[in-house]
Formats: sequence, C-alpha cells, structure tokens
Amino acid sequence: MSAKEPPVRQEVIFELDFISSLGRKICLYPFIGKSKPMIMGYFVFYILAATTALQLFLTLVLASASDLLEIINIAPNLGVCIMTVIKYTKLETHKDVYNEIFFHFRDGMWDIVSPNSKIQKSIITKYRKIAMIINRFLLYYSIPLTVVVDSFPYIFMKYEEKFHDLREYLYPFEGWYPFNKIEYYGIVYVWESCMTAVVVIVYLFANMIHASYIVFTCMELRILGCCLEDLISPSDVENIKKGFNVNAIQFGIEKKFKIIIARYEYLAKKCAALDSVLGGAMLLNYSLGAIFICLTAFTCTVVDNSYKRVRYFFMCMSLLVEIFNQCLIGQILSDHSENLTNSIYSSNWIYASPETKKIILMLILRTQKPFEFTGNGYVTMNMNTFSRICSNSYQFFNLLRTMF
Repeated sequence: MSAKEPPVRQEVIFELDFISSLGRKICLYPFIGKSKPMIMGYFVFYILAATTALQLFLTLVLASASDLLEIINIAPNLGVCIMTVIKYTKLETHKDVYNEIFFHFRDGMWDIVSPNSKIQKSIITKYRKIAMIINRFLLYYSIPLTVVVDSFPYIFMKYEEKFHDLREYLYPFEGWYPFNKIEYYGIVYVWESCMTAVVVIVYLFANMIHASYIVFTCMELRILGCCLEDLISPSDVENIKKGFNVNAIQFGIEKKFKIIIARYEYLAKKCAALDSVLGGAMLLNYSLGAIFICLTAFTCTVVDNSYKRVRYFFMCMSLLVEIFNQCLIGQILSDHSENLTNSIYSSNWIYASPETKKIILMLILRTQKPFEFTGNGYVTMNMNTFSRICSNSYQFFNLLRTMF
C-alpha cells in the first residue's frame, strides 16, 4: 500500500483486506490463482457441508410422516445447510465476478474521487464505517452463536438430568446415523458441533462479503451523484454566460459526463452479475421463508418441551433476520440508484451543450430502472417483499392455530 494514498482510501482497502483474510480461513480467497492447499481446503469444506445437507435430507426422508414436530425440527436445518452449500459453491464458481468487484473497489474506482472534495471524503468515511460495523457484527455474532448452538443442548440435557432426573439425549441438529447414536453419543455430538460451526461460518461470511459489496456500491453511487452535481461548476456557468472559452468548457463537461456514465454502466453490469449469482438462493428464501417462519413459530407455541420451545423460537428469529437482510440490501441498493436522478436535476444541466443534454436525458431514462436484487427475476427483494412474507407467515400461523 502506497504511503501517498489518501487516508480514506487506505481505510477502504483495509476493510477489503480484512474480508480477504477471513476468506482465506475458509479457503475462498484469493479469488483467482489459489494454491493447491487452498483448493484442497475448499473441497474439504464443500464435502463437509454437502455431507451435512445429505445427512439431514436422509433424516427428513426417514422421519415419520405422522410426526409433524420432527419434520418441522429437521426442515429448517436442512434448508440452512442447502443454502450454505449453494452460497459456498457460488462464491467459488463465480470467483471471477467477485474478484473483479473486489479489485474495482480496491483500485479501480478511485480515479473519479476528488482528493479535495470534503463531501466525497465524508461519504467514503461514512460508508466505510457502515461496512466495518456490519462485518464486525457478523464476525463477533458468529462466535457466540456457534458456542450457544453447540453447547446449549448439552447444558440443557445436564440440567434436566440433575434437577428433574430426566435422561434425554440432545444434539445440535439431531441428524440420522446408520448406527446407534446414543452408544456413540460423544462422537456424534463432536461431529454435529463441528458441522454446525462450519455452516455458521460459511453462511455468515457469504453474508459479510455480499453486504460489503452492496455498501461500497452504494458509496460509489453517492460519489457519482456528487460528481453529477458538480459537473458544471459555478465558474463554468459564469464563463458560459460571458461566452468565454465556451467550446473548451463544453468539451470538458461532456468528457467528465461520459466517464460518469461509463462508471454507472459498470456498476449496473456488476450488480446484474451479482443478482444472477444470488437469484437462486433469494428465490428459495422467498418461496420457503414464509412456510418455515410459520411452522417454527407455530411449533414454538404448542410444544411442551422447554428445550424445543427455545430452539424453535431462535430458529424462527434466525429465519426472519436472514430474509430481512436480503430484502434490506435490495431496498438500499434500489434507493441509492434511484437517487442519481435527483443528483442530475440538482446540477446546472441547463448550461450544458445540446449534445450533453441528450446524454443527460438518456441517463435519466436509464436511472428510472433502478438496480435490483431479485429471485431469479420472479420477485424483487425489497421491504415490500419482506412485508409480504411476514403477512403470509402470519396468515398461515393463524390458520394452523385455528386448525390446532
């Protein structure tokens, strides 16, 4: 890192390198040109996550169709494992996309940043802090989450054994095994604890990198907005009014505007690429989210076992948070891309040349279709979608309660 780089750029690069260093620990970074140990590590993680998903699938298949509570206990865990495998696979198979975006924010976007603009510096500082807060929260949230999920069954089992004289074997996710898992309780518990940690770490890291990319995309959109507002400076306006060096000024305005358009189109293409990568997982979340939230919330209210009541409650909350996260980042991305229209209106566009005005009009038309995250094009991920999912879940919940 060059000592001459501005501090705000160093802060962004530091945050990107922080994500990169975490990714290496689960064999995802660097994106391209990984060493053989890293490639082997990737396949080890992949096989472990896929094996856990297969194990839970067999557990669901072999579960009694009449035991609704057992099916409800297995299905959300299976869904999380499948989502983990999908996210981990997508990060690797689309590493060229992630790599290009990573180095764009690290090196490529800074030619449009004015070193003397206090507004742009404040924008970069603000969004870098937002990215840092999100990343640190996900990192430090994953540690207690893993500890609680892994230790809570054992602690509750010992509590019931000591104070209520009950001996019920509990596990982190209670998968199926081709042998008597009570006889090998210690081995089974260690296996499920390790697999739970793998799933949590991969899942949260995927959320971390996607959230960071969206935050930095919004940051660059805000910077582009500032560039649009400052496209024609007050001094340029005065010179144009006086007829002084008009052709050179208009040429410079048109050149700067084309750079802004090129950068906007680049962001549009990268967001579309991310949408195609995440579309399947988002569609799966949308399709099954309302059902799983409803089932876990319903089971939490009717089950008699205290351990399962707590388990279903936190499972329901986790599902809500995950769906809320996807809808929120989609809403924020759309809002920031739509705000470019206001930035265009705020500029002194009336003093631009007729050719530049035509290009401005084309950009206004382009910004009427904001950047979006969708479920494979079938549903837009925004806060309206989250509200619809919650509404459907509540309706299903009331129906189940009435039937029960």
